[in-house]
Amino acid sequence: MRYFSDWLVVLIILLVVTGCEAPLQMDAVEKRLSQSIRRSDQFQMASANDSALVVVGNQGLVLTSTDQGLNWRRNQLADWPELIGVTSCPDGSFAALAAEGQVWVSTNNGEDWMAHAIDSEEAPQAITCDPANRIWVVGSFSSIFSSDDGGESWEFISLDEDTILTNIQFVDEQTAFISGEFGTLLKTTDGGLSWARLPDLEDNFYPQAMLFEDANAGWIVGLQGEILRTEDGGESWVLQQTGTLAPLFGIAEAGGKLYAVGGEGTVLQQHGQQWTKLDHGQPIRVYLRALLPVSEGKLLVAGQQGTLYVLPVGGS
Repeated sequence: MRYFSDWLVVLIILLVVTGCEAPLQMDAVEKRLSQSIRRSDQFQMASANDSALVVVGNQGLVLTSTDQGLNWRRNQLADWPELIGVTSCPDGSFAALAAEGQVWVSTNNGEDWMAHAIDSEEAPQAITCDPANRIWVVGSFSSIFSSDDGGESWEFISLDEDTILTNIQFVDEQTAFISGEFGTLLKTTDGGLSWARLPDLEDNFYPQAMLFEDANAGWIVGLQGEILRTEDGGESWVLQQTGTLAPLFGIAEAGGKLYAVGGEGTVLQQHGQQWTKLDHGQPIRVYLRALLPVSEGKLLVAGQQGTLYVLPVGGS
């Protein structure tokens, strides 16, 4: 009888506690799930065509906007791939790169996406589209992939070096640059048929992003707040002053001015040979990776913990 009474007491206590507990508030959960941008989002890169902006991130996250970033539509791709890059092509299509070795292509401004596998064990790192609508991907073991049919099939070349290539950019139909770890720098002048090795960047500089305005003038950003400038097509580089040790992950031109973003909410603006922090007035403390000119005088920045802002940068 004592055993039965003990269980009876426990049952009564549970009933009392349950009865006193406030009902589960689902409104807040539903509101959070209905938001297009959430605190758990980790944005990686952004791109745009004439009609839409696209931002990609973790767990297959794709944000699209058709009003210059005022409103966003949220989409999550099947199987939640880790999207690490996105580019727009001259024909208006978008191509997003997944760390799992896939390229997702959208031909309707980011509304729908189709996955295409890259048949390789190498880890992809960066994606771009050239003026002829060919998709290019670079990755580990100095691998370079290209597709002229929207990702359906791929051509592959490698330098046979244990080097991770991290960035690729075409400046015209024939000229492109690739950068990677250990200060690796490559250049093509025949549309990617062959790649020549340029002098390595000094001190094993690890490029995080690069921007060439033509075949001669370009910038590369890296860890410890470093920005390098070349005026001879990558043959030599000059270190520019930034006043920060925060790692830099992105660089872009907007309204005739250059900007860079990175750790600790850093947004830099170029003034001649120097870079200074932009006073954007937003409480950004996390790293920023995505950087994109949105319209005249506005710049999209995005990164960790659902951070996404369209900043006015039209001032001097």
